[in-house]
Amino acid sequence: MVALTDEQKARKVTHFRRIIKYRSWFGWIFAIVGAVLFGVGVKEGQNPMVMLNGFLFFGYGCFMVWQAKRAREKLDRNNL
Repeated sequence: MVALTDEQKARKVTHFRRIIKYRSWFGWIFAIVGAVLFGVGVKEGQNPMVMLNGFLFFGYGCFMVWQAKRAREKLDRNNL
């Protein structure tokens, strides 16, 4: 495996930080959409498929935010 130069490492870390930022944003969007879907499912006569989709969207959105937060903390801890 070829060793990376400091410039290449810095570029990769910057790219990864950008990916983490976007993952966090989309996680919040998924969570909000999931909560709205769940609310629509409850309001529309207990529609179980819409409620299930809303719950899954909300859960996946929260997971994305949590995962991005952990990755950001790990990068910050390593001072990269």
